[in-house]
Amino acid sequence: MRATIASPQDLGRVVQRLRARHGLSQRELAQRLGTSQRYVYELEAGKPKTADARYFRLLGLLGIQLTAETTDD
Repeated sequence: MRATIASPQDLGRVVQRLRARHGLSQRELAQRLGTSQRYVYELEAGKPKTADARYFRLLGLLGIQLTAETTDD
């Protein structure tokens, strides 16, 4: 899957799609992370969150790797 991530909403859509591909409910993913289902829901809804350790652990569990590219020469 390739996606341009330009906003919290873009990242939320990617997380939601990959969570579903892994056959996980929001609740199941939250349990694996040791957090609440609400946290996963808000992430998928694109609500801005502080980039904390749980957030990066969630990305890792779903196989999401963020990269940045610059348009400057």
